Amino acid sequence: MKKETIIVFTPQIARELLHDGYTMVDIKPDKKDPDGKRSIFIFKMEDGILEKMKKK
Repeated sequence: MKKETIIVFTPQIARELLHDGYTMVDIKPDKKDPDGKRSIFIFKMEDGILEKMKKK
């Protein structure tokens, strides 16, 4: 089964992916953050996104 989305935990990487033209699907609160201040960023699985993230 192929994944349709990928989760990004840092805003810096999410911002770079957006600037590079990748598609953000959703933003959700990080359930593991006890203060409820952090967010997770969900991106569409597109060609090259994994390679781009590995370089970061």
